[in-house]
Amino acid sequence: MEEEIKVSVYCLAYNHEKYIKDCLEGFVNQKTNFKYEVIVHDDASTDNTASIIKEYASKYPNIIKPILQKENQYSQSLQHIIDKFIEPALKGKYVAICEGDDYWCDNYKLQKQVGILENHPEYVACTHQTKTVNSSKGDVSLYSKLKQSGIIDIEKILRDRGPVYHTSSLCYRKEALENKPAFCYITKGIGDYSDEFALAFKGDIYYIDEIMSVYRQFTESSWSLNVRDVISAKEKYYKDMIALLEEVNSYSKYEYKDILDKTILDFKYQMWKLKPEYSVLKDGDFSKLSLRKKIKIIMLNILKKS
Repeated sequence: MEEEIKVSVYCLAYNHEKYIKDCLEGFVNQKTNFKYEVIVHDDASTDNTASIIKEYASKYPNIIKPILQKENQYSQSLQHIIDKFIEPALKGKYVAICEGDDYWCDNYKLQKQVGILENHPEYVACTHQTKTVNSSKGDVSLYSKLKQSGIIDIEKILRDRGPVYHTSSLCYRKEALENKPAFCYITKGIGDYSDEFALAFKGDIYYIDEIMSVYRQFTESSWSLNVRDVISAKEKYYKDMIALLEEVNSYSKYEYKDILDKTILDFKYQMWKLKPEYSVLKDGDFSKLSLRKKIKIIMLNILKKS
């Protein structure tokens, strides 16, 4: 009788020729007492990414399962890729994620996370610390601000202006995201954040304070590089986040209204700083800002007009 797959990993790759080998090595070097698979989706890369994936699939056919697109699918949306190509391919009880320009640096990552989830049915997911490497400057830092292992409560996730953990650290029960809330589908580019909310509403998330993955920030084809210096892209991101948080507020029946209202206000402040306009002063939420932030917006408007 063939052993059942316990973990399905999925990897989204696009023009990751410089990085994909590190990513694939992190997958095939995992030491586990269970069977796992890796679904590698290449979104019609124009470099040699697909060829490298084929090479690994040939060498590790029981682990690497490629999906090689001939036409780019991200243009329709990331959720389109997940719904149409990834989710139907996942066979495992648990799901882990790592994009093609990131990689796992601990060969026992899956074993540790699955061990915790198997022993704690009340946890819907397990995450860990991630090292961030700035590909533009070479700076290295820690992704998560969490200081010790333990449960990440939902209020912490709703309060933070960004994901509490990096996607490459996530391992979750597949059933927890099989019927996603409607708020997961309202925006195109922030699926990681909405999934984090969706998981938190389903149950506890456990965090391991160990570095087991590396996030390469500002790589050539990354979303982070594309929006870093583009005001219109940043403005759209903030608007999308505000729309998402408002939907989450409604979904939770305003149980966390005070927390979410503060987070929404913070995103509005970031958006107002990008394109200062005196009309913002008439916005009802402007009066809720701290005095320091009010002065900042006013000064930005003065400097803009001068």
